[in-house]
Amino acid sequence: MRTHRLLPLLLVTAVAQASWAASGELERIVVHGRSLEDNVAGESADRSVYVYLPPDYAMELDRRYPVLYLLHGIADHNDVWVEPWGEESEYATLPDLMDRGIREGRVRPMIVVMPDARTSLTGCFYANSQVKGRWTDFIATELVAEIDARYRTVVDRRARGIAGHSMGGHGALRLGFLRPEVFSVVYGLNSALADWGEDVSIENPLLDVLPEIEGFEDLPEDNFYPIAVIGVSQAFSPNPDRPPFFVDLPFGTEGGILSERGPGWDRWNENLLVNLVVAHEIGARRLTAIRFDTALTDEFSHIPSSNHSLSSRMTELGIPHTFEMYNGDHRNRLWGKWGRLYTEVLPYFSDLLAVPQEETAVTVGVGAAAH
Repeated sequence: MRTHRLLPLLLVTAVAQASWAASGELERIVVHGRSLEDNVAGESADRSVYVYLPPDYAMELDRRYPVLYLLHGIADHNDVWVEPWGEESEYATLPDLMDRGIREGRVRPMIVVMPDARTSLTGCFYANSQVKGRWTDFIATELVAEIDARYRTVVDRRARGIAGHSMGGHGALRLGFLRPEVFSVVYGLNSALADWGEDVSIENPLLDVLPEIEGFEDLPEDNFYPIAVIGVSQAFSPNPDRPPFFVDLPFGTEGGILSERGPGWDRWNENLLVNLVVAHEIGARRLTAIRFDTALTDEFSHIPSSNHSLSSRMTELGIPHTFEMYNGDHRNRLWGKWGRLYTEVLPYFSDLLAVPQEETAVTVGVGAAAH
């Protein structure tokens, strides 16, 4: 009888242990970026970073893991990856997707790193800027070095990938083109500012108020676009000598009316992905794989056309890549059991970043002291 009484307890304990073993761990750390110090806008150099560790990380102490860096979009912060999105709560966060993918054999165990790149006036676009900080350097150099030192990573570009959504998709492609010695596999989801177009042009009536904005008190509360143009200008065309926003805007003004080719036009052009890939063609060719997509009915109307332009430009250059247009809007096909994060993005990196354990012995170095 005593043995029978123990059976329920043993069963509960076994179930609890199995459940624990099937769930990864989410850590939140703070990484100080020297590359972000002394920026004109006064943005913090201490950045929150979420790190997902797969379920077996705490048990297989001799194992090292490939790493996916995941970048958030404009006006978001890194909580977007770890707080439930939508009603399908079982597939609504990155840890949920990774845990389920690993259990179902869809995804191999990986470390996923999610930095907070939210800045004032919408975002940094992961570019190097005197005004917002050197974000390309921070992500590709300091953050990667910190992760490799803290965790048991495979310290090898072949085992390191980068992806992102919207501004983050732009950032993932930018960092891939510019820093192929760090990252080998890239995926851009609905990447913003691949090129000019529709809502990112003087044809957008919501930008008509730009000539009237002289200070922070003039920023509209219900109009995202002029704030976004000023914020992106702090990343693409900063000018520390022009307070209060410290920017050269891409559009000019003639009699209070917007015109093309303002003082920041050329520098914006240099930062658009269709031109970055030309300037850094050699870097793009070094990447193991490049993939990006766009929703057909994205609310940001420049995104579908500009991503198509990027694919055309890369085809002209003969740079291998995968580009897909799908039925959806800016966010509605990301999460859930049938969302693209689960069906496309995570399996893509799982397949391409899977470095056999026996090969990692010659690639480890900085990460040797990781816990």
